[in-house]
Amino acid sequence: MQNLARAVLVLFGLLVLVTVYLARSTEGSKPSVPLTAEDVIGTWHGDRGARLQVTADGRARLTDASDRTCNPTGQPAALTADGTWIMDRHSDESPGILIKFTVDGTPPVPGCADWFTVNGTGKGGTTGDGSDVWARFLGHGDRERFRRVPTG
Repeated sequence: MQNLARAVLVLFGLLVLVTVYLARSTEGSKPSVPLTAEDVIGTWHGDRGARLQVTADGRARLTDASDRTCNPTGQPAALTADGTWIMDRHSDESPGILIKFTVDGTPPVPGCADWFTVNGTGKGGTTGDGSDVWARFLGHGDRERFRRVPTG
């Protein structure tokens, strides 16, 4: 009977220690810094030559984007398109913006809207210079990674 009581006491002690450890390890941890419009507004350059301009008035312009199907033929081709954007997030992906493009003045068609997901914010726990920030179009996979041109 004494052995059972000791075993229960030891297990209870371990449970208390684990609880205290978990409470202390999360104490003072900063919540993740939310993505803001200021984090995405600007000019982004892709590593394959594309350029995305995101403006404060909700407009976006994508130029020289290769291998895109957002065009009247639906076949992969280089793309230059204008669009509009809003802050949005696709399910469990990184935060970012949803851009709806129009090509040659036609209304958005399937394949002409895409999430531009931003990884890192250059805030909190980083160098703060934005060097750790990169982005990609979710529907285009990792075929092209974008970096924002430094401002100021």
